[in-house]
Amino acid sequence: MDSTDSALVGVAGVVAALVLTAALAAGALFGFDESVARPIRLLVAEPLSWIVVAALLVAVAGHAYLE
Repeated sequence: MDSTDSALVGVAGVVAALVLTAALAAGALFGFDESVARPIRLLVAEPLSWIVVAALLVAVAGHAYLE
């Protein structure tokens, strides 16, 4: 993995963390109604989603490593 790929993976991680933080902050400020809590609840309740997320992470890391 060269420095460009490392930077892209780092930026993607920061963006994902910011999106999750913004969703949790919006839920805390305005109440966890159905629209804010549903994606988080689906991710927790559905084990297949964790497999898909893990497969995407492995694919990105593997692609970056092989180049």
